[in-house]
Amino acid sequence: MEAKRDAAIDRSLVQVIEEEPLLHERVLDTSITQLDELVGGFRASKVALLDSDNSYSSTLMHLLCVRAISQFDEEVVWIDGGNVVNPYSISSLCKRLRLDKRDILSRVNISRAFTAYQLVTLIDEKLEEQVKRSTPCAVIVSSITELFLDKDMKWMEAHQLLRRCVEAISRITKDYETITIVSNDTHHHARPSPALTTLLYDGSDTVLQIRGRRNGLLLRSPRKDKDILFLPVPWNQATLNEFRGDSYGKDGPDIPIGP
Repeated sequence: MEAKRDAAIDRSLVQVIEEEPLLHERVLDTSITQLDELVGGFRASKVALLDSDNSYSSTLMHLLCVRAISQFDEEVVWIDGGNVVNPYSISSLCKRLRLDKRDILSRVNISRAFTAYQLVTLIDEKLEEQVKRSTPCAVIVSSITELFLDKDMKWMEAHQLLRRCVEAISRITKDYETITIVSNDTHHHARPSPALTTLLYDGSDTVLQIRGRRNGLLLRSPRKDKDILFLPVPWNQATLNEFRGDSYGKDGPDIPIGP
């Protein structure tokens, strides 16, 4: 009887721990209305996968990086597996969003990997240390499968190494309540194998599929079974939805219709 009672108490304690609220309830949005409505925002303690067949995922990660720093006034840790981080893109975004580019750039902690083994070291061995040191609001891992597609790397080794990365990212995300964004776009346009993609899907809480189409991008949330057709605009081109605020339309979501 005592053993059963102890087991019941243990289960109750586990349930309480699992239901304990986050220390930081945070939701990061992109400021792109259609996309935010589709995804519902990127949340603390959750891993979001951008499953993309084109470069827009890189564009989106630069935007999320800048917005995370601006919104939460904290740093971002970015592990780059595809050499996609572009300081000029960050600077352009800061200009568009009226932010101090020096301040934003100084809060982006970038680590680049040029081999699969370097990427595994950065994620499995050094990421937690970096997160402890800089206490970031967000972690970004770009082009995570790029380096595992090397023709000289055996499939089984690639699978095992990527699994280590996915497990480390998931654990650190939950332990430190970061908003984590992972992308699997590749620059040589070779798609990762279904087995590697399955690893990423299984290790993610949210998935956003980005597929190129003739008339724009098909953005799909497979777990919600929802999709939209989206036409991105250049950084230096504003849209009507970006105006919000006063009666003259400055900084407001809608341009007012006259008196």
